[in-house]
Parts: sequence; structure tokens; C-alpha cells
Amino acid sequence: MDPVRRILDKQGFFVIDGGLASELEGRGQDLHDPLWSAKCLEDSPDAIIEVHKDYFAAGADVAITASYQASFEGYSKKVRSRCTHKLRM
Repeated sequence: MDPVRRILDKQGFFVIDGGLASELEGRGQDLHDPLWSAKCLEDSPDAIIEVHKDYFAAGADVAITASYQASFEGYSKKVRSRCTHKLRM
């Protein structure tokens, strides 16, 4: 059976995980970056995994991704910013 239908048939709603960025910051991750929590996908993927595990342990049915800032545009801006900074040095 479709897992979405199974959950809806059982309880009529989904419990979605919480504020990922806030939780990551609370666990010591530095998100002062144009990519926000997507920075952790590159630098600290285990931190994201641990937060999601904790949300599921707390009763979440669905996990949302940390990738909303992980776009070609977002990464290209970051790379351009790094290059510009290095050129100014």
C-alpha cells in the first residue's frame, strides 16, 4: 500500500519534522552562510541525519529536506563570493 495513504488512513494527518535550521544551530552548527542548512549537507551531513532521527523518534511521519537553498544559483553565488573575496585579498 502507498505509505502516504497508509498514514492518512490511520490518523488523517501527517506529523512533519520541526525547524531543521533552528535545531542544527542549537546543536552547534554555524548556519551563517548563504546556503543556510544546505551548508551542512556538504560540511556536516551526520548532523542532519541525527536531527532527522530525533524527529522520527519524537513521532514525525515525514522529514523535509535541508536542500531548499542547495540550488545551482545558490552554489554559484557562494563560489562567486569566495572568488571575489580571494581576488580582493
